[in-house]
Amino acid sequence: MDQLFKMRDIMVGNLQLSPESYENEDAVTVGQETKFLCISPIVLLPAIFNDESSKRFISPGTDEFSDLLYDSTISRMEASGRYSPEAITSFYKFQLVADQDYLQRLQDSHKKFARIYPLYDNDVRFEVRGYTFPFKLYAVTEVQQFIYENGLGHYTAKGFGMLDLANNDAIQRHEEKHAVYA
Repeated sequence: MDQLFKMRDIMVGNLQLSPESYENEDAVTVGQETKFLCISPIVLLPAIFNDESSKRFISPGTDEFSDLLYDSTISRMEASGRYSPEAITSFYKFQLVADQDYLQRLQDSHKKFARIYPLYDNDVRFEVRGYTFPFKLYAVTEVQQFIYENGLGHYTAKGFGMLDLANNDAIQRHEEKHAVYA
């Protein structure tokens, strides 16, 4: 970090930056019950060419909603190669519970928590339904950590399904490191 503040300006592409401060994030620990906030929309269903089913609305209060997210999470955990088949089979506890008070407030103010979003895959435009709302997730710690680090739902590699912890300020702010430039 000290090397960064020894520089007066840093060029990133055409952008000229001057370092003033930095922030450290504490390591985040999750348990078997975690309240998450959606930073980006969660996509439940994969997009299929010439098929509108990926835009189907599924209520967050249903078992289908939670089951679809469980299936996609377990598939991604298997594909990661970080978990043994025995560990994967032990990850059967998984329940997503939407914050019903939040959803009711949105409905009362005629706002939406589910929208249709464009998605580009191999230069082909698809449309998917994405959901943004706070929720509690009940799952074993390994699943919670995987979801926090890798996102939830489909197309996390494209920025969908990114989450943050509710009521968590893991950032330590450090004010400007004063450097004297001649």
